[in-house]
Amino acid sequence: MGLAGLCLGHTARRFGQLSDGAVVLAEALAARAELDPSDVDGRALDERDDIRSYLRRVEDE
Repeated sequence: MGLAGLCLGHTARRFGQLSDGAVVLAEALAARAELDPSDVDGRALDERDDIRSYLRRVEDE
């Protein structure tokens, strides 16, 4: 599941936007990774950082 989150991060970086549902999913995956890395691997934390960085930049423009 960490890979799914990583893909969302790459999508945010490439296109600068995600649906609200995708952002909610990404945040949920990252939260699960923080609680139990054996449930969702750390790539979900990387994607959360990417999403927050790249989506913020688009909102500011």
